[in-house]
Amino acid sequence: KYKYGFAIPCNYKEALEFDERNGNTKWQDSNAKEHEQLSEYEVFINKGKFHEGNIPEGYRKIKVHTIFDVKHDGRHKARVVANGNLTDVPLESVYSGVVSLRGLRCCIFLGELNKMTPWATDIGNAYLEAKTTEKVCIRAGPEFGSDQGKVMIIVRALYRLKSSGAAFRALLAEVLYDLNYRPSKADPDVYMRPAVKENGFKYYEYVLTYVDDVLCLSHDPMSTMKSIQEKFKLKDDKIEEPDVYLGASLSKMNNESGHECWAMSSDKYCAAAVANVTEVLEKKGLR
Repeated sequence: KYKYGFAIPCNYKEALEFDERNGNTKWQDSNAKEHEQLSEYEVFINKGKFHEGNIPEGYRKIKVHTIFDVKHDGRHKARVVANGNLTDVPLESVYSGVVSLRGLRCCIFLGELNKMTPWATDIGNAYLEAKTTEKVCIRAGPEFGSDQGKVMIIVRALYRLKSSGAAFRALLAEVLYDLNYRPSKADPDVYMRPAVKENGFKYYEYVLTYVDDVLCLSHDPMSTMKSIQEKFKLKDDKIEEPDVYLGASLSKMNNESGHECWAMSSDKYCAAAVANVTEVLEKKGLR
């Protein structure tokens, strides 16, 4: 499997083989970073050396595996995920927030119409911010380093547990509710809050959520973003005017009437893909 021109390993053993073949440690480094973050969020409780009698009463032993990936800018990523197929299906919803592309376009239009500024941020390791109610544990594999062979209880909403998406969505919604935002009837992942400018102009502020990507449109978006930052750890602590959202490039341009407006395109996505594929072909002497 290739992505942006990079071969993607299927498991930790293959990741080690790819690093040796490539003469670097990019996949090992991505795995080490992932486990540092799991430790930081206290995702697991170490219960000592594995044996059946060491599994707490009422807990089910499942498995986890590591998914490797490459971002559009070439960053190597590793993500430890649960084998959620080994757990029972919850009776309630299991989905995280996913705003529609139509909802994004409508809010960008309303923001432009009311001269609001969009700001975006990305919540780091979003699911791990929430706790899980599922009683599951694992036997740690070689990717866990010195914890290999230990019983590890999962206490956070680890990716691919069936309830993790819903757990994070509920946590984020709780934060937005505290800020007086309410989900719209047309799209539950578009949150609205009434606001009034100093000149008495009444309007709505908007917060759009796509899992861990948050976009705010307001005359004072930083106020909402700072409140969110108080509750969650943001990736690289970045809160900025977006240039990409939902995979699309966002930019301002002048329309045919000469008025400045927002535009969406796939330029950056396509350019990054072509550049990486070209690099691979050149290395193989095929171009």
